[in-house]
Parts: sequence; structure tokens; C-alpha cells
Amino acid sequence: MCLSSIYKKSDDENVFLLKNVARVICKEDELVVYDLMGVRTVLQGKIFDIDLMENIILIKE
Repeated sequence: MCLSSIYKKSDDENVFLLKNVARVICKEDELVVYDLMGVRTVLQGKIFDIDLMENIILIKE
């Protein structure tokens, strides 16, 4: 099973938002994410980068 962590892109250092993300649904300017336990979270922004080797999803507003 591959789970990811979500970070928000920043000029200085990327900011950690969520871990154990199992599903991501992209909407207009938001992401609906579900963690391992099925908890739903809505984040404002768009996907900037996905690193499948490091299991990191980087988003920007």
C-alpha cells in the first residue's frame, strides 16, 4: 500500500499538511483528500508536484 504526505509549497520551506493520504480528488481550485481511515479533508490549491519515490504530494495555492 502506498500512502503519501501532502505539503504546501513555500518559498522558504515546504509546509507539512497531512500524512497517510490514500486518495486525492482534484476539483477546480481545491483538493479533496482521504486518509487511511477514510477521513475527508478539503484543501485549497492545486497539485504542483507528485514524487512517487518519496510519497510526497506538493500543492500550491
